[in-house]
This record gives sequence, structure tokens and C-alpha cells, in this order.
Amino acid sequence: MTQSQLIQQTLSTLAHFGVREVCVAAGARNAPLVASLLASQGLKVWNFFEERSAAFFALGRIMADRQPVAVVTTSGTAAAELLPAVIEAHYQALPLFLLTADRPKSYRGSGAPQAIEQHGLFGVYAQTLGDWDATDDPLGMYETRNDRPRHLNVCLDEPLETNAPGIDFSGARVSQTAAAGSPCSLQCDLVLASGMHPEDAAEAAPLLAKLGVPIIAEATSNLHGFRDLLPLLTPGGERALQSARPAHVLRLGAVPSWRWWRDLESQPRIHVTNITRTGFSGLARTENVTTMPWEALHGAQCSKHGDSCGILKFEPDLDKFAGSEPGWVRKIADVIPAGSRVFLGNSLPIREFNLALQTSKPGVKFFANRGANGIDGLVSTFLGTSAVHHGECWLILGDLSALYDLAAPWIIAQMDHPKLRIVIINNGGGKIFSRVASMRALPDAARSVIENRHSMSFEPWAQMWGMEYLQTDDALDLEDLLPMPIVIEIRPDPLQTEAFWKDWQRPVIRPR
Repeated sequence: MTQSQLIQQTLSTLAHFGVREVCVAAGARNAPLVASLLASQGLKVWNFFEERSAAFFALGRIMADRQPVAVVTTSGTAAAELLPAVIEAHYQALPLFLLTADRPKSYRGSGAPQAIEQHGLFGVYAQTLGDWDATDDPLGMYETRNDRPRHLNVCLDEPLETNAPGIDFSGARVSQTAAAGSPCSLQCDLVLASGMHPEDAAEAAPLLAKLGVPIIAEATSNLHGFRDLLPLLTPGGERALQSARPAHVLRLGAVPSWRWWRDLESQPRIHVTNITRTGFSGLARTENVTTMPWEALHGAQCSKHGDSCGILKFEPDLDKFAGSEPGWVRKIADVIPAGSRVFLGNSLPIREFNLALQTSKPGVKFFANRGANGIDGLVSTFLGTSAVHHGECWLILGDLSALYDLAAPWIIAQMDHPKLRIVIINNGGGKIFSRVASMRALPDAARSVIENRHSMSFEPWAQMWGMEYLQTDDALDLEDLLPMPIVIEIRPDPLQTEAFWKDWQRPVIRPR
């Protein structure tokens, strides 16, 4: 087969799996692929100068639209830059397609420039579709799972053919995978909900209303906008869970962020049923743990398990600590308009937003990277979820998370999106570690290193990418923002933050 035919077959494979968007980080080795993609019809091409942002942006596109997206790299360490996003996609069960250009197979192990061992590079985190060169016949290599990352490595020898024609992606037949699972009978006395696509939340809401048991729901569950569920949604998060005495927990969606969930490892008497698209139980123990596919919800018969779990409701007094981090998050939540998309950063921001959110305005949709819970790639993923949304888009993240992804705004110029709001809660380091009990006894010098303390401002970052910048201590400044991308830097009062957590984390005393 000629190199041109190999490229045509490669693009046909993308089309077969439903890819209609690609994120390209171009180089010399993948130039033939890039040229052919740009010559194709029915395909949206986003171009990046580096691979990590491209991969996380692709994740955001998949999360928002639930369609496969490909990221295309050149050879060498360029391919290795995809690994963090691939891990995240694996644990979120997202169909991220990895197309890596490579030097000929004969170069492997030689140490020749930009010749690394790319075949199988992503290990257990991606299904290997093939390791193709012009001597292979790749036909018939299509049958794989449809809910995980896939890797196709394509070896291109010189001279590189950069005039291969494109294909019509819109006319390609898309592989369909039949949904697995059958209706089930569910019993529980407490529901934990986290990390559901808005469409999944709408599917689960009627069942939960009929079930009628208390629900502890993270913002990313997208359940707070359903009127029928408001009497069941129990505020207080971690504090409320400490009061619960459940016999059987039903978890819907992603793995929860609460410490209480982790502590279930040592409580095998509590039955846990997981219904999730990822297939992961989120627990290491197997005793009294059942995990079912999302399709099990279709026609499920649900009933309460015994008596009430005795959970108590707790409302944080955020007016008393208005200048604290959770107080500021409540103010931000209050000004986000109806119809917005909201992306929550990991570590403290997502936990504080879960604590602050009571109800969501109509049409507000929440997203987050809660597969591997990392803080890398958050800005890029947010931009991916926002790329084709016409309403306001808000990102709430910490300062270290923003520093991890400084290259992300490169893509904004291709988005034509004026209503991007990047809110950075700048507390001068990774203050989540000050909430970890085992860290508090460390010497201050050690804590300073672990927290990565700093005194940086994000104004130069905003200027670098042509974004507006606002640092404020007045929540009124967050209303009626200009229709342009803006970085909003919030610096909470550290004393109020410490006072809030001290007040909130006092032991739960059950009434007699």
C-alpha cells in the first residue's frame, strides 16, 4: 500500500468510529496526516502548538457533546504528552482517539531522533487499534469497546507525502455498539450522586423522585435543577454524611469527592450499589459492593431499604464567613446566570462549590475532571466544554491548577466565544493540604514546600493571551461582566477561611 493509501485508511478509521472533530498538534512527521485532515469534509479541525492542551481540550469536547474526538500528534515525546489526558479519559470512560505519527518501525530502540517506542505507549489506559505502516493491511481491525481511549500509531517513512486527498467524514458509516445491561431491582436508604452528564441526570431524576430517599448530590450530578428532587436533596455534604447510618448506599455517576466515601473501605457491613458508565466501583473492597452499567436504570424497580438512614441536614453559615473561600464560592454561584456552563476545578474549589450550592438556576450545566482527580489540564478541558456553547461559561479553579495549564488560552482565538469567565481562587498555594489532618503536624517549612506557597498575580497571564483581567473583593463586580474572555482573580481572607473550617468541622452531635 502506498503512503497515500495508508493515510486514507487511517482517516477512514477515524470516521468509522464517529470522529467529527480533531485536535491537531502539528509537526513534520504528522504533516501528511494534517494536510489530509485539512482537505477533508465534514470535519472540524482545532490546531494547537502543544499536545497536552490539545488532549485535554478534546476531553472537554467529548464531555460536552458525548461524541468521539481525536487528537493528532507528531512522533517522539509529543505522543507522550497525551498520557495525563488519556488517564483521565480512561477513568471517565470517554472515547478519546489518539492518532500518533511515528518514524518507521526499524528505528525503534536505536535512539535515533524522535524515535521512541510509541506502540503500546499508553498501556492499560488505551486500547491499541494498530501499529500501521505501508506494509500492513489494516482492514477488519475495527471491533473494540466504544467507551475508552483508542490508540492508532501510524508509521510514515520519508519522503513524506503531503498531497494525500482528504475524505468526506459526514458520509462515513459509524460503528454502533449495543448498550449492555438489563433492568434491575434496587434497594437503598441513601443515594450519593456525582459526575453525571445533564442528559443522564434527566434520566435518573424521575427514578430518584419515586425512590424518595435522602440524596447527597455534588454539583456535578446536575440534579439540583429538578424541582421534584429538592425535598430529597440533603445539604451539608461531608458533615451530613457523618450523621448518616445507612445500610445500603446507591451511588450514581462518578466516584464522589467526599472523605466519607473513602471511609466506606473499612465498613463492609454497608452495602454499596454503583450504577455508572465507567464500570469502576470506586472502592478497593469487594464485599457487599455491586457495580452495574448505566443501562441498568432503564426500567429499574426501586424501593427503600428498611428504615431511614437517620441523616441530618446542615447549612453552612456562609454569611458569617463571607470573605472566606467557601463564602466567595457562594457569591460566585449566586451570580452565574441561567443557561451557563460551569466547570469546577479539583481539590478545594469543587468541594467548596458542593458545599455552597443549594439550587441551580435553569439550564446551568456542571462539568469536572473527576476521573483521576488531577489538577492538570483543567483550563483546557473547560475550554473544550465551552467551545460551541453560546451562553456564559464559568471556570472556578485554584491558583496551582491555573499555573499547571498556562498554555490553554491559545485556543480561544479559534473559538469566537466572548463570554468565558475564568475565576481563580488564589490562596497562595495548595491549601487543600492544610485540610488534611496528617499534614497539620508537619513543621511549617515542610508545609510550605508541600503547599507550594507563592505570591504571584495572574494579571500578566491574562495580558499575555489578550484577556481582560479583574481582581476584586466585591461580588457586585461579578455581575454584568463585559462580553469578552476575562480572568477574575479572587483572594479570600485566610483568617476567615480558617475560622470557617474550624467551625464547620466540629464533631457532629446527634440529638437525643
